[in-house]
Amino acid sequence: MTALMEILYSYAQDHEVEALLALDDEYEECVRCTRKQEARLRAALDKTSENILNEFLDEQKLLQYKEEGAHFRAGFRMALELTR
Repeated sequence: MTALMEILYSYAQDHEVEALLALDDEYEECVRCTRKQEARLRAALDKTSENILNEFLDEQKLLQYKEEGAHFRAGFRMALELTR
């Protein structure tokens, strides 16, 4: 991502995303269910398995961040094209 895109993406994450998610009636329920399922899974794991899960989730978060950034850039490009 370019420096400008990084700034815009960071601003959107800090100021826009939460407001948009608040408009989604199912979002909070999804968050609650996900946290509950993660807690159940962690309770069933031994220490080694929990470490593997933590490493997986860290990589998953990085992957999600990169995908979200690509979606943001694609949306931005589309918006620029629509204004031409």
